[in-house]
Amino acid sequence: MKPLEAADNFSTRNGENHRTNTNRYFHVMSQGWYAYTREGVRGPFIDKSRAECFITQLMGQHKTAAESSWRL
Repeated sequence: MKPLEAADNFSTRNGENHRTNTNRYFHVMSQGWYAYTREGVRGPFIDKSRAECFITQLMGQHKTAAESSWRL
């Protein structure tokens, strides 16, 4: 018998490819743009691009914290 390789037992992980939230951003007239996060609603932002930038930064912080916390 040949030894089992990882590719034989496990399929590739697609988690991050399927974690999109198309309804994450919304606009409230005369207030601005808001974004849904795990912690709740964040905003208002002046425009949608600033809300998207905030989410990108927030996700980077969560990823960095998650990667370093269990490896200590």
